[in-house]
Amino acid sequence: MRHRRLRIAIGLAFVVIAGSGPAGAQTIWDDPAFQLLRQAMDAMSAKDFPRATELTTQAIARLPNHPLAYYVRGQAAAAQDRWDAAAVAFGKAAEFYPGSFAAQRDLGASLEHLDRVPEAAKAYEAALALRDEDELRARMAFMLFEKGEGPRARIELERLTAKDSTMPSVWSTLGRINYEEGNWPAAEKAYTRAASLKDDGRSWFNLGVVRVRLQDYPGALQAFERAAQHPDVRKQAEAEVTRIREAMSRDSGTARQQLRTPGQYSVPAPGGR
Repeated sequence: MRHRRLRIAIGLAFVVIAGSGPAGAQTIWDDPAFQLLRQAMDAMSAKDFPRATELTTQAIARLPNHPLAYYVRGQAAAAQDRWDAAAVAFGKAAEFYPGSFAAQRDLGASLEHLDRVPEAAKAYEAALALRDEDELRARMAFMLFEKGEGPRARIELERLTAKDSTMPSVWSTLGRINYEEGNWPAAEKAYTRAASLKDDGRSWFNLGVVRVRLQDYPGALQAFERAAQHPDVRKQAEAEVTRIREAMSRDSGTARQQLRTPGQYSVPAPGGR
């Protein structure tokens, strides 16, 4: 009930400010706790993060369950890479106002920086339950993938690809997961989509690797030629172009077997991130 009264009070403050009252009429923003909060927000705008932290501390002392003050405190801590302090502050903001998408999202980000992955995923999921935002879902998926939770990452990525995501990194990361599972057709589809969304050297190179696995040598040659146009993978891609052309020109079983055993290929990393 206390949290509800606070939200109503904040809402009424905006109504009073926007409404037609006597000039200079006092509003809730003139009360000491809210004055301190306004000053803290001004300090944030001026990038005076220590001052913002000090002012939010004073605001919280006057109004201990002040979700906005905790949120601004979290922003000030995050701006200084003080992730422990940011997580505590955003956690308090989310506790006092669990319906805040921003508080849950930023709590997740702070916990991710602290490598507290299960807690970060829980906060991200709470934020997504409030607002289904594709970029946040992708961020959670990348975090899960990078921390070795491929199956959970796949679920989130497939939710995005079902909506035909236009984020190349969504498709390239899904391609990596499929590649590592030996699902070459699914990996080929994902890398093809990633490369179509962004002309990225790694995506083209990875597509070439997958097509070799599928024994689609003309398709692999085309992908490696596109990859060779990019400096970051040019040398490796040119070597594969030469190898495929030589093998195709010999057109022998031995040559094709050599192509199907790409010993020098590294496990492809997601491109376009």
